[in-house]
Amino acid sequence: MTTKSTVLLTGLIFFSSILTAQVKRAIIPALAPGEQYILRNNTISDIHEDGVRAINQNFSTSWFLRVIGKTAQGKLMIRATYMKINQRTEHLFTHDLTGFNSDDFKEFVVKSTNEELHRKNDQLRKLGEGMLGKSFTVYINSDWRVDEVTGVDTLVNIALDGMGEEDAAVAQSFGKSTRVAINNEEIKKIFDGAFSYIPEEEVGVGDKWYKDDNHHVGSLRIEYTVKSDNGSEMEIAASSASAVNNDIQASYSRKGTITVDSKTGLLLSSSVKDDMKPRAGNITRLVVRTVKNEMQKK
Repeated sequence: MTTKSTVLLTGLIFFSSILTAQVKRAIIPALAPGEQYILRNNTISDIHEDGVRAINQNFSTSWFLRVIGKTAQGKLMIRATYMKINQRTEHLFTHDLTGFNSDDFKEFVVKSTNEELHRKNDQLRKLGEGMLGKSFTVYINSDWRVDEVTGVDTLVNIALDGMGEEDAAVAQSFGKSTRVAINNEEIKKIFDGAFSYIPEEEVGVGDKWYKDDNHHVGSLRIEYTVKSDNGSEMEIAASSASAVNNDIQASYSRKGTITVDSKTGLLLSSSVKDDMKPRAGNITRLVVRTVKNEMQKK
């Protein structure tokens, strides 16, 4: 009797495992016109000079998203509005601190320890204030790769013009550096990176798929693997083999975890780390970057 029970129990466990393994889900979000979301992006960069961690940068942005509809070509249109902007750069040797906090506009201005830092922080304050509440449009293809972002260049130009900088040379220099860091293409990379994991087919535990994605110094082939699915949340691991940039003699790779809503396919959270390592003694700068995203339906 005991032997029969053991065999039966073993069979049930095996059968249950087969059923669990066969559960596959489509995790492509289906967003309807009028729906509203909040997307939070936090990018942390540790910059190493000559092998020593020298600069820490933290850029955090929250956007209010509203689904507008679709274009005639079937592209999803999303209106994104700046809700919060928080940026912080610290030079670890000198402890010079620059940044902007949309929860406390003057935080970094007040903390400035010299005139140069005060000027930079006041510029960042004016720029941040000018961007808050301003909107741009994101166009997403049916495979959830971001096709285009429009309007960022315009809102940056308006914010720069509104700063009231009297010194033309200072205004030109600050404007140039700002436009390099904040523009349609750079914001497109952020949004595309947040959704680049989405597979074309239904997936279940153990399934793998691959996407070509951009590292900040080159392209990577990313492997995505479903690690678990409890019916509520699906956990996906992201990883890549090391690639080499021969120009700077560095190897780079990516590793991280993405959690999505099993039922809706909506991104819940992600944390992905891009790592760089020197391959020769002549490299002077390395950047280790961690990107975190969260999405919440309103």
